[in-house]
Amino acid sequence: AYVEEGSYEEAVIEYRNVLQIDPNDGKVHFKLAKVYLELKKLREAFWELRETVRLDPENLGAKVQLAQMLVYAKELEDALTHVDEVIAVDPGRVEAHIVRAQVLRALKRSDEALAAFAKAVEVDPEAAGAILLYASALAGSGDNENAERWFVRLTEVEPTFRSFAALGSAIARTRDESRDAEVEAAFKKGIEVAESDELPRAYAGLASFYHTRERFDETIATFEEGIAKSDEKLDLIYGLARFYTAQGDEAKADELIEQATQANPDEARPYLILSAYRDRSGDLEGALAAARKAVSVEPENEAARLREAEVLIEIGVKAKDDDQIAEGRTLVEELLAQQPEHPGALLVRAKIDLYEKKLDDAVTACRTAINARPEWAQAHFVLGTALAMKGEETGARSELARALEIDASLIQARRVLAQVHAGLRENEYAVEEGRRYLRERPDDVPLRILIAQSLIRLGKSDEAELELAAIPEELRDAEVYYAFGRIRLGKRDFAAAREYLSLALAERPTNHDILNSMYLLDRREKRVPESIARIDAALEVEPENSRLHVLKGNIALAQRRGEDAEASFKKAIDLAPEELKAYEHLARYFASTGRLQEAIDTYESAVAVRPQAAQLYHLLGVLYELGGQREKAIANYEQAIRNAPNLAEAKNNLAYLFADAGQNLDRALDLAQEAKALLPDSPHAADTLGWVLYQRGVPAAAISYLKEAEAVSAADSPTLGIVRYHLAQAYERNGDTTEAVETLDRALNDLDAQLEEIRKSGAVVEDPTWAIEARALLDRLRSS
Repeated sequence: AYVEEGSYEEAVIEYRNVLQIDPNDGKVHFKLAKVYLELKKLREAFWELRETVRLDPENLGAKVQLAQMLVYAKELEDALTHVDEVIAVDPGRVEAHIVRAQVLRALKRSDEALAAFAKAVEVDPEAAGAILLYASALAGSGDNENAERWFVRLTEVEPTFRSFAALGSAIARTRDESRDAEVEAAFKKGIEVAESDELPRAYAGLASFYHTRERFDETIATFEEGIAKSDEKLDLIYGLARFYTAQGDEAKADELIEQATQANPDEARPYLILSAYRDRSGDLEGALAAARKAVSVEPENEAARLREAEVLIEIGVKAKDDDQIAEGRTLVEELLAQQPEHPGALLVRAKIDLYEKKLDDAVTACRTAINARPEWAQAHFVLGTALAMKGEETGARSELARALEIDASLIQARRVLAQVHAGLRENEYAVEEGRRYLRERPDDVPLRILIAQSLIRLGKSDEAELELAAIPEELRDAEVYYAFGRIRLGKRDFAAAREYLSLALAERPTNHDILNSMYLLDRREKRVPESIARIDAALEVEPENSRLHVLKGNIALAQRRGEDAEASFKKAIDLAPEELKAYEHLARYFASTGRLQEAIDTYESAVAVRPQAAQLYHLLGVLYELGGQREKAIANYEQAIRNAPNLAEAKNNLAYLFADAGQNLDRALDLAQEAKALLPDSPHAADTLGWVLYQRGVPAAAISYLKEAEAVSAADSPTLGIVRYHLAQAYERNGDTTEAVETLDRALNDLDAQLEEIRKSGAVVEDPTWAIEARALLDRLRSS
């Protein structure tokens, strides 16, 4: 009866009275757990759910809820065990598949997580929550086409504001401006069906879309209409003020914020808006004063206490003041002790975790906060930042784009998104987002350099130089001169390159990147002793700079001083065991000198230091593959993909191993297609996909990819012969015997010419394995 009337504290007393009489009643433990959940007492609920499952293992609902809480507690393997037990008994329980997907995602088993979300939708095609999660997961994996299809389905199953807003965002994410009318229609439909408490977010979403498209008059009109029609206006007033700030109209922005604050001087919320506004304007002390005013007006207001903590932490991080960070952390932990799933507190703790480089913790906290508040731009921004710092750039791109869809004025999200696009080599998008950011922050020199670098990758070196030339003389530093020098190197204007690099080096004489570029110039002009002298001088200043030791080792290697190179690489590892470059160079040196096991041992040592470094597992896979240890190679490629789901080279190599053995061909096809999408211009990716298709018995499809691989391979590529051999086999299976013979002739004639050149030097060389097989195939085709 107490539960029915919402008197949960009284209900707790009565249930505990029952358990004093019969402590082993599993049903009562479960009822008590649900009451604790209503009261947001998660620790108590967690314990009661454990007791429920122990005493009543047939209670599947309790097992699912316990699994969900085990995810929050990071007891992931236990969570997976419980949810798998539920699915084994009741495979039609949709919430079990959802929790299973969340567990798998937390375990970084991305492909399996996606399959589990898909299963949830298959089990209950009308479950709106499952559809939303599946569509969002597809979008996060970069599969925008399928994501959009499921977002459309969501609007059919649940035609709510949430559904139409998600659909509008999905279409906007395609960046296809010819579809702007569809985006606009979806957001407007969201406003039409929104509940009164959803109206501010609905109007803010449409205004943000207009802002993104630079339709500024409509942005203002939408904010103003939302302010007129919404009961709760403060967020929209704040949004409009941010828009005016972005447009440089500080007077209008200040006027709006001042009006909002004076209208309700006895409430905390206007002061919270003022605090956020001052924070955005860079006035952290003003933001803290406003937050403390909010606390003084409403001492028990959680949002006010949290805002105070957040600003304290921001000030502490900026000033590197651990005392202020600790003061802010104490406020957050007090709130989380009462409500472990409080979204605001989780987000602030995520920011602390970012500062302390606890990236997995930050990701978990953000995702939990987003589950509670899916339309929270700041949470998506922090999550995107954490994923970017972890190297999970595809997921970061999705989260940052979502943050900007919700709030186009979130300028720092645009900056990080430009960096992520650059990291993914999506250079056009990096330039686009970077330039949008620079319209509001024109003096951000590092971002302008990033844009210039992206333009260089696009082959627009003149445009890149103009971008750098826009930096005022007084703001030009070593990084700017270095960027100019790199451009001049690319243009083969070596005299100007040396001039710029010398300016950079004058400011940073121990900088590895500048010294390395100067070495490239010196090597070309036969002035390497000058580089050696510079590096030795730099090492006298910074003897523990591991990157300088790596550079010294590389120069020694180029001069065929192997022992000196080995000593430098080992010194670098001793100085900075967490840095990977020295391991990579040392391992490659060992591999090049036939010391394969020492190369493997070097990478195994690096993995012990950096167990999350996907690239190390990939390189171990390569070495084990070279050594003929196929199973170890597969295991390392798999681990590399688990740690970095978009590591294309590892996916490509693993697909090739499967295809070459004729095993796991369905998985091989998935891996090869993903690698090809990530490496669209790579001959290796095209060859692998073609070879997988051949092994699956689809030679006609294989031919097109293998022809592409041959066309884009360099004439002196050591793998070109293998590509042609694969192509010949595909032609033969497809019935094109003449083409097969011609392709084999090309492959073997080129190989024979190369081998003849080597034999002229007196070396003894034999046919590689593929050539022996190719000659046998050519003889058979000609004889038939």
